[in-house]
Amino acid sequence: MNTDIRRPLPAPTAPTKDLIERSGPATTTASQLSDLAEAAGSLRLVARFAHEDKIEHHQTELFRAWQQRTAVRGRSAPSPLLDELADLGFAWRDVARMLAVSVPAVQKWRRSGGVTGENRRRLAGLLAMCDEITTRYHVQEIASWFEMSIVSAAPVTPADMYAAGRPELVLEYASGHTDPEQILTAYDPDWREHFRSNFEVYVEADGEMSIRPKGQ
Repeated sequence: MNTDIRRPLPAPTAPTKDLIERSGPATTTASQLSDLAEAAGSLRLVARFAHEDKIEHHQTELFRAWQQRTAVRGRSAPSPLLDELADLGFAWRDVARMLAVSVPAVQKWRRSGGVTGENRRRLAGLLAMCDEITTRYHVQEIASWFEMSIVSAAPVTPADMYAAGRPELVLEYASGHTDPEQILTAYDPDWREHFRSNFEVYVEADGEMSIRPKGQ
C-alpha cells in the first residue's frame, strides 16, 4: 500500500505571489491627466497671485517709508535742505526739474526763502528719496545715479521718472528687485518705439568704432 501522502502546495506568500502573478503597469486615463493639469494650473495661478501680492506689499512699504522720511525732512528749513542737495552734487537745473519749478525760484529760496508749503514738501521729499536710496540700498554719489540711464537703449533716467511724478518707480529701480526694462515699460509702454535707432555701432577693420545705418 502506498503510504505517500501528496500534500497540497502552500499558497504563495506576498513576495512569491508578486513573482508569479505579475500585474500590468498602472495606467492614467485622459480624464486623470486633465485633472492633474488643471490642479497644476491652479497651483501656478495661486503662486503668481501670492508673488504679485508680495511685490505690491513691498512697494507699499517702501512708499510709506519714503513718506515718513519726507515728514522728518520737512521739519528743517528749506535753505539748509537746498545746501545739502548741492553738497550731494545736484545741479540747480536738476533740482528745479524734479521739483517742477524754475531755476530762478530755487535760487530765490536759497537767498530769501519764501517757499510755499507744497514746494517745501517737494523739497523735503527729494532729500528723503536720497536718504531712502543711499541708506537702504547703499547707492553712492546719488546725484550722478539720478542721471544714469536705466537701460542703455533709452536715455531715461531716475531723475526723469521722479520729475514725471513716478517716485515709486525710482524706489523700485533702486531696490534691484525688478528688471530695468520692466520698470521702463511701466513708465513708458512704447519706449522701444520712441527710442528706436536706425543706426548701429560696429568695429572697423582697423579696430576703431564707427556708426552705420542698420542693415548695411
